[in-house]
Amino acid sequence: MTAFCIKDPFGAVKVVARIAAQIEAFGYQILIDSNPEELNNARLSVRGDQVSPFFDPKVACLNAGRFFWMKLVATDGSIVGIQGYRYDYVESNLADWGPTLTIGLAMRRQEIMLPTHAVPPGSSIAERIRGRLVFHGEFWIDPHARNRKLLDAFSRLGMILSYLKWDPDAVWALSSNRMATHGHPNRMGYTYMERGFLRWQWASDGIDLVEWLNVSERHSIEQMLNEMSG
Repeated sequence: MTAFCIKDPFGAVKVVARIAAQIEAFGYQILIDSNPEELNNARLSVRGDQVSPFFDPKVACLNAGRFFWMKLVATDGSIVGIQGYRYDYVESNLADWGPTLTIGLAMRRQEIMLPTHAVPPGSSIAERIRGRLVFHGEFWIDPHARNRKLLDAFSRLGMILSYLKWDPDAVWALSSNRMATHGHPNRMGYTYMERGFLRWQWASDGIDLVEWLNVSERHSIEQMLNEMSG
């Protein structure tokens, strides 16, 4: 793990302001909160089901110091986008810790998650990912409001804010096969995609039996900031 040090905080803040202005030019307000119950309420209202166990306050330990979520609100007050970020410190590595966390949280919520493999493939990038890690989940944009620029801007804004808040060694997320093969993670700011990080014999509704891992390490986030500030 490297020491806490953001190379160019002023440059990062300028990029944040630019992205926020772009989103507001689309006609949406950006709101940020640290109450996980409100994230669950927002998901229930826009998607009709509860948040994943990663962000469920009944089974996950979340507080303002290690969690925030964002929403986009249209002029009529409707929610058109949500996403959440949680911070964890991982001493071992993501390959060992990630599957254990996923199954453990599901069990606390009395959901069955039966893996076909105990650990990711031996070549997984997760074997070297450790330290300050941020998980990005609950990403959703209303199909009627969705466009490529909004998807890119909303996700990257959250990723940069998590970088400024926690200076993580990496930001990671899970995605479906459809989302990954359409290239959405790359446009959202992720520089690495790996198929089969989690492989399930049985999974909760809405979860692919083969999940993709998306990762952006600190140096990749810094590179993205440099490119966006140019």
